[in-house]
Amino acid sequence: MQENNVSYVQRGFERLAAAARENIIPFLSALGFGLAAHMFAFSNKLMNADEIESLFGKGATVTSGRWGLELVKFIFPDASMPWLYGIVSLILLAVSACLIIRLFKIENRLMQLLLAGMLTAFPSQTGVFCFMFTSSAYALAFLLSVLCAWLFVRGGFVARAAATLCLLLSLGIYQAYVAVTASLFVLMVVLGCMEGEKSFGKLLLFALRALGMMLLALAAYYGISRLALSLNATEFNSYVTDNVNEAGILARIRMAYDFLYYTLSYMEFGLVTGKFSLYLHLICMGICVLALLAKAFSMLKERKLMSAGLMLFCCALLPLAVYCIFLVMDKGSIHTLVFHSFIAFYVLAAVLCETELKGGRKINCLGRDMVYLALTVALVSNVYLANKTYLKLYLQYENAYSFCSILLTRVQNTEGFDEDCTLAIIGDQDNKLTRFPQIDLGWQSGPSHDLVNIYSRENFLRHYLGSTIELADREEFDRIRSTPEFEQMSEYPYYGSVKKIDSYIVVKLG
Repeated sequence: MQENNVSYVQRGFERLAAAARENIIPFLSALGFGLAAHMFAFSNKLMNADEIESLFGKGATVTSGRWGLELVKFIFPDASMPWLYGIVSLILLAVSACLIIRLFKIENRLMQLLLAGMLTAFPSQTGVFCFMFTSSAYALAFLLSVLCAWLFVRGGFVARAAATLCLLLSLGIYQAYVAVTASLFVLMVVLGCMEGEKSFGKLLLFALRALGMMLLALAAYYGISRLALSLNATEFNSYVTDNVNEAGILARIRMAYDFLYYTLSYMEFGLVTGKFSLYLHLICMGICVLALLAKAFSMLKERKLMSAGLMLFCCALLPLAVYCIFLVMDKGSIHTLVFHSFIAFYVLAAVLCETELKGGRKINCLGRDMVYLALTVALVSNVYLANKTYLKLYLQYENAYSFCSILLTRVQNTEGFDEDCTLAIIGDQDNKLTRFPQIDLGWQSGPSHDLVNIYSRENFLRHYLGSTIELADREEFDRIRSTPEFEQMSEYPYYGSVKKIDSYIVVKLG
């Protein structure tokens, strides 16, 4: 009788507490390694050009096909709050890690710890935290992409309809996480083949249904995107239209496999950090290939030819699923944060440790130990990379803040400066600030290296230096440039580079 009187909220809390106890290791690992990697970003206001521009916004939403960001504003208000949104992001990612681990039946506690930590400390997540204003929304999109796969496996019309809705919402927030869902589905077919509990026909039907569900979600996403554009009387912005991959379909597919080669050969986009980590990645992948071939041979002896072929085909398809962004977008628009799906390779390694490398044979123990070592080194390397990234962002901000503070001081000390003056900062700074080449981030942090020349300079002066001086617009810039007084000015920071022309205080950067 007492159980019947328990409120729905209390029942929900008790179920949540039970789930937390069952998933305590991956959940705490995701939080712990996430804090080790990103705590500095949570406790400091780091920035690049987009972060400065979107301190009180979510950036381009509908015009970038991210209409879900408009909906997310009801949950995560338009204010880039690093501590709050950072912690919320880690919690959402930790839940995602628990779902992945349960989805693939990973019981080994050490593997749970490493895999969950890898998910939150992965370089793509570091890239997301460089754009803190969308971090919590993107973490939600990631969770939805994982939840899609988790629900779809449960079967039934309601669960699969909910899975479709999850993927649709994930796409609406950030399109790149469709690769996470695609990768998980491919791995589920691989796991199904290895377990041997389902026939080839059932596995193939599952794969086709998953593909159909994803295509349905993509079609619905595109339809809603067009409707949102129509209701707002606008079109896709140039970032979308100028970066569409116009190569043929075979060329686009090849890009995905080429990029796996680039990732492992040239450590492109920082997905693999450091030479030692690279070597262990290669060893880990080699072990996985050998384990898969051994399993395929075993399946052939059991006369499971079709299942063995499907398993190997899906393994060959995995890089395309991981890098499926190239089917739509050209490399020029790609950023590190879109490749969070790379963790699918670590999930495959974990699955193989649970299945093909289990047992007490020395060769199996050695294989598992090498995988553990590879994941440990990669995880530690990623934590170091995250902290180096945030250090560089911090130093660049300090440089830009000092530069602009001195510039505003010179402006206010210019002869004739008064409350009626308008500030015109014209050109880009030629005398570059320190770029800290000791820390090479590549595409990790977005447009951050030249904060004094950014398109969001006005917001930098307003929000971070407290300047209330009225700023000139582009038409005024053009008029000032055509004057003889401007032509005779020297370039900042030298004498004569700050001067009053008519009602303008003009700074000639270069």
